[in-house]
Amino acid sequence: MKLEKREVTLNEADSLKDMFYMEKTLLLAYGDALERAQRKEVKAVLSELKKETEKEMAFVERRLQKSLSRFLEIAGNGD
Repeated sequence: MKLEKREVTLNEADSLKDMFYMEKTLLLAYGDALERAQRKEVKAVLSELKKETEKEMAFVERRLQKSLSRFLEIAGNGD
């Protein structure tokens, strides 16, 4: 069974939403761990991981916006 462009794009958007949610959950966990950490070394590592996660979230958000725009374009064309 061949999927239509619209279905593929929607599946991509759903996957990106899931990824964004997981990154958000991870970011909250790093924030919580940073508050609890007592050693400077541990805080430095957690802070770096948190920054990386923020960058990943921004990337996923941009991809999600593109995917949703593409979906709306395809849906509008009736393809």
